[in-house]
Amino acid sequence: MKKLFIILVSIIICNISAYSKDKKNNMSISGGRNNKTLSCELKGITIEVGQAKSFTPADWQALADSKVTDFVIIPAAVENYDSTESGYKNKLAPLVIDAINQLVMRRSTAKIWIGTPGVSSRDYAIAATSTSPFFNYISYIRQQIGSTKWTNNIRGIYMNQESVYGTVDYNNIMGNPTIKLMSDLSVLVHNNLKKEFLWIPYYGYGTDPNNIIRNIGYVADQANIFDYVVIQPHYYFDGTVKTNLDGVYNSIKKQNVCYRNGKAVTVKKSKTIIGPEMELDWHIVSPNNYKDQLSRYLDYVSKYIEFKSNVPVVFYWDGNIQNALSSRINQYFE
Repeated sequence: MKKLFIILVSIIICNISAYSKDKKNNMSISGGRNNKTLSCELKGITIEVGQAKSFTPADWQALADSKVTDFVIIPAAVENYDSTESGYKNKLAPLVIDAINQLVMRRSTAKIWIGTPGVSSRDYAIAATSTSPFFNYISYIRQQIGSTKWTNNIRGIYMNQESVYGTVDYNNIMGNPTIKLMSDLSVLVHNNLKKEFLWIPYYGYGTDPNNIIRNIGYVADQANIFDYVVIQPHYYFDGTVKTNLDGVYNSIKKQNVCYRNGKAVTVKKSKTIIGPEMELDWHIVSPNNYKDQLSRYLDYVSKYIEFKSNVPVVFYWDGNIQNALSSRINQYFE
């Protein structure tokens, strides 16, 4: 995947035709998971734990003072923590807890998403045995931060796996270990933890883009696994796949994952809300302003501006955190 270290920003103020919206920007999803009403306001930035370690107090304060409301904390890949529950608790959890404390100390209303250890194409075999270790790692953080922060500040869990890996039988998608892991964690997140669940996969590119898109469609639309699926177009990083902007646009417009030609992958059965990721990096973070990257970024703005206030919008960025907030992210949220 294009990024080893991810920081992204999300806005969700849902007003999708398939669902009803109340005056407080809450979406009522009747008959859905736990028959609950989902709060659809989510303006967030995700913080990769490695980058968080280099943040200065001024960086943390810029985050606290920003227009962001939600913070998605994203770990590195599982092997960085020995691929074990003990490693997740002893090596990863302290980093996540520190980020939580830094944020809550500066903004008591911060809403935070705890990311799972990262599952990638290199290590996806671990998915078959990761449900309990991942859940126990999250539960350990819950214990360590205490009930007040858990209740008031932890919004949900982020599934840190940017694609579906391995073979998928579309008549039995749970036969794929990475999808089964998502589904099993979803049950625990919603029923045991009483939190929301977020996934941010990348749209099709490479040698078999349609297969990547199809997998997203079956996960997002066939099963009530995720509350929010926000799709990375990837065009900012590869100018040859501009049609991805259209594919993601149609997916949002129809609230049904579509191929690049606008055809839906499968019938929509879930209550999952779909949105686009806005992508940028250091090339257009002040003081930089590279022409090609800026042009592609502005294509995103033009394509998705109509969804600014009513579907999930996620920013990926890197560079200087203060400058990214002031020159791009805060401006977008105005």
